[in-house]
Amino acid sequence: MFDLVNKHRKFVQILLAMITLPFAFWGIDSYFKDAASTDEVARVGSSKITMQQLDVAMRERAEQIRSRQGGSVDAKLFESPQFRQSVLNELIEQRLLIVESERLGLVANDVVLRDLIAQIPAFQENGKFSPTKYEQVLRAQGLNPTTFEQNLRRDLTQQMLISGVAATTQMSRTQLNQIISAETQEREVAVAMIPAADFTKSVSVSDEAVRQFYESNSRQFQTPERVKVAYVVLNDPKVVAKESENFSNMVYEQADSYKDVAKALNLKVEESGWISANGQGAQGVLANPKVLQAIFDPASLKDRRNSAAIEVTPNVLISVRVSEYEPVGMRPFDSVSGDIRTFLIRKAALEKATAEGEGKLADLKAGKTVADLKWSATRSVSRLQPGGFAPDAVQLIGAVDAAALPGYAGSPSGAEGYALYKVSGIKAGVALNDEKRAQIGAAYQRFLQQADVVSLMVALRDRHPVKIAKRPEADK
Repeated sequence: MFDLVNKHRKFVQILLAMITLPFAFWGIDSYFKDAASTDEVARVGSSKITMQQLDVAMRERAEQIRSRQGGSVDAKLFESPQFRQSVLNELIEQRLLIVESERLGLVANDVVLRDLIAQIPAFQENGKFSPTKYEQVLRAQGLNPTTFEQNLRRDLTQQMLISGVAATTQMSRTQLNQIISAETQEREVAVAMIPAADFTKSVSVSDEAVRQFYESNSRQFQTPERVKVAYVVLNDPKVVAKESENFSNMVYEQADSYKDVAKALNLKVEESGWISANGQGAQGVLANPKVLQAIFDPASLKDRRNSAAIEVTPNVLISVRVSEYEPVGMRPFDSVSGDIRTFLIRKAALEKATAEGEGKLADLKAGKTVADLKWSATRSVSRLQPGGFAPDAVQLIGAVDAAALPGYAGSPSGAEGYALYKVSGIKAGVALNDEKRAQIGAAYQRFLQQADVVSLMVALRDRHPVKIAKRPEADK
């Protein structure tokens, strides 16, 4: 199969700087079980991905991002089409690995599986694997050893497939020397800006254009579905040890109230504020991905019944019930029209600045004199020492032909305007010590391995066709 990988390798290495493919192998089988929803969003070969599976993955990814960044994340990120598409891409990549592993008959053996399970601290007592603890922990998660081991074996098998590709990647000493030479090379650079702000007064946006943008980009102005929930939490370790089964039975038996369980176990029935499907507004245990999944399960939204007991962490159980529900809505046009108009004016101004900048860049490359540019003082720039330049600007500067100086490059610089770069001199960089050389070598080795993994995914798309379902909202 790896002849397909080599076929795509050069193309993918060029694109790798713009592509990130995170692989989350633990527990992904939960996405691929038969879901209550049959609303298909994608298909890999004959295997489908449903809307419910995508929603679960989006909530879990949102929680991962919040955890990494301490919760300080703009909730609009998780409502964007780009976020939704990135999560769907991940599910597709994971499904491709599953399908290919099955095709190859690739399976992690029992010895590796047993060793890994024995090393998981949650299954140990006094530093050693405990079969009793193993079954207790799985039972609290609603799992049994057979299901857990099947899922874990699948995850390990996928890792074997990825590792098999990455292990074949090697970089020669000559390649390393060439890379280090390019990384340390210094270029003398001056910058001239063509500000977008210079064009804002010459731009006008009609009411019709504002209205059309609102109607054509309706997803950007949606308010997500949201709920309020009632819930009870059992978190006293001693009580959990004695009453976990009783707690589970009581929230099931009186499914429309927590009155009995609260009285019997001395618990407080709590009420949440509004919680969005992307997790915005969820506090404490309610922000746990398993809890959010239970809240926004279609059956929970429809029936408004108590969820089963959910173990969010060891010795912490929760049950939740939807008390209020609001479906997806739209922000009123009048509340967003001013922001839309400002955006369209800035966009048009940047387009004008870009057009002028590209014209001046063409003149400079043709050897013409462009008198009205204000160049900054020159400064040394290298890939290792970018001197404050953004990565894409460093790439442009590094691509200027060293044989014809001064050389020029240019590109839009965010929303500020168009930036022109003049390279007036090039010199070899300083020699690096062995430790730094080794660090660069290791970084590029990982880069090449990632390139080969991406190439594998491209090859798998050739072998197992991927179809994205056309969503109804795409027509609106």
